Amino acid sequence: MKILKIALVVFFVAALVGCGGFTKGKPAAEKAIAQFHETYNQGKLDDIWKAADPKFRTAATKQKYDEFMGAVLRKLGKMTSTSNTGWNVKSFNLKTTVFMTQKTVFENGQGTESFTFAIDGTNAVLLGYHIQSMDLIIK
Repeated sequence: MKILKIALVVFFVAALVGCGGFTKGKPAAEKAIAQFHETYNQGKLDDIWKAADPKFRTAATKQKYDEFMGAVLRKLGKMTSTSNTGWNVKSFNLKTTVFMTQKTVFENGQGTESFTFAIDGTNAVLLGYHIQSMDLIIK
């Protein structure tokens, strides 16, 4: 009986620690998106690459990343406004992941950006970035 009580206490403590990502995840992701856009607008695309999670950097080569992000900046221009259109926070094995979708207006068009972040304490680290934009394709 004593072992069962100890196991329950350990379970609840672990659950509370894991839930911290839920409460901190969305604000951390929102802050990271603002930083992403600020860095993007400054043309410091290498800084985005360097700050991203290693999993982000293995998804494509640096050359492909440079070509893609360079095309986004060249065709769409700087970001002028963005608004959150959806978000989801998931926690598994004490690892929290936040998915955010933004409706973003650029100088030369608009698009829907999707961000995936890993939560590390109070920080969100970029795991994935996607953009859907007809303006990016046709310009």
